[in-house]
Amino acid sequence: MSRLDGIIRLRKWELDEQRRVLAVMQAERDSIAGMIEQLDHERAEQSRLYNGSEVSALTLGAYLEGVRNKQAQLRRDLAKKDEEVEAHRDRVADCFRELKTYEIAREMELKREKAKEAKEEQEAFDELGIQNHARQDAMADSQHLKMRR
Repeated sequence: MSRLDGIIRLRKWELDEQRRVLAVMQAERDSIAGMIEQLDHERAEQSRLYNGSEVSALTLGAYLEGVRNKQAQLRRDLAKKDEEVEAHRDRVADCFRELKTYEIAREMELKREKAKEAKEEQEAFDELGIQNHARQDAMADSQHLKMRR
């Protein structure tokens, strides 16, 4: 096992953890957006129900003002959450780039090891070839000497 394998495992775990955090943040963002939309629906429903009544006009105005304030706060929260999500996306991208760097380094290390093994194997075959050739030359010389006698 390469020494990079442990680092890669750690970086993968960190990346997965950052992705989980990002998913939670996006769910929170979606929840805030859903609350804004829900308030829009409630406001429209209340306006429709109490449209035309004098008594409800006073209470409806206060209710609508409260809804507008709540929506304004939720929109600020949504903008803040969007910034957090974007910043965390950058962190996830950084973790991914770092992981890829180590994975590429491991691939290069494996290629170097394979090239080294192939070179050693070729050297062994070359040595066998040289020994075989030397044996054949020795046999040819000995046969040549026997023929001369």
